[in-house]
Amino acid sequence: VVSNNTIRDMKEDGVQLKSAVLSSIIGNSIINCEGGVLLEGGLDTKIVNNSVNGNYGGGLMITASDEILIAGNMLDSNKGPGISLCVEPSTYGPGGANNELIDNVINASTNAAQIHIGEGCVATVLKGNVAEDGEDNQLLIDNESPTTLISSDDVPNFAFTRVGPGHCQDSLSRLYDFATFELENTTLADCEVACGIYDKTENLVGFEVSSLTCFCLFENGYLSSEIPGSLGTCPDSASMCSITGTEGSGAVSSSLLPVEEDRYCYKKANYVNFDKA
Repeated sequence: VVSNNTIRDMKEDGVQLKSAVLSSIIGNSIINCEGGVLLEGGLDTKIVNNSVNGNYGGGLMITASDEILIAGNMLDSNKGPGISLCVEPSTYGPGGANNELIDNVINASTNAAQIHIGEGCVATVLKGNVAEDGEDNQLLIDNESPTTLISSDDVPNFAFTRVGPGHCQDSLSRLYDFATFELENTTLADCEVACGIYDKTENLVGFEVSSLTCFCLFENGYLSSEIPGSLGTCPDSASMCSITGTEGSGAVSSSLLPVEEDRYCYKKANYVNFDKA
């Protein structure tokens, strides 16, 4: 058991466990270390009620581990994902199964998603996790695994999940109207913030991000013009809007590979078209 310690300013991970079985990491404060917590090859281990702040390699990093409970942790201003599963390379092999992320609060993950689930993860459960890092408190979940279960009862209004590479499309393979934003640093986190502020319209279905541009995607019929600042709903701060030949409606269903190799689609979790519900 690693419990009730204050660990700060380490030039390595604050807590690092390998091949841990029936272990616990509880009630620690881990501040300004190379990384927060690294668990490799773990089994039936609990990471609970820790405060993990300002670490350079991310907050909680779990890889090649099964049946891990990650609950009630507070993560703030980590430079990388707040919580990542099955992402970091490991000598223990890829993946991980039956891990649970419950009621964690994840703030201000720099240039990264608050939660990142790698494609090798199997049957991960997310429930009640929230972000509290700004006016709109968007939670960004970079989910690459098709078997992840995100509880529909507890997903915050501003949660986005990764669909795949390419353009977002609806259940009828139609593309969406969009507003284009050219940001100083077009990172995943910056694009989420730029688009998330429009979620209050209840018409934002998701976004697409590339190395050059951020595209906020809207329900068909919401954008009424293509010129920013005109008499219409194209945002003033956008570079341009497009409403021609795009009739996408309802929740994002899949992604369509584009010419650009670095473009990715994210959907709003539990999006509802209120006009048609």
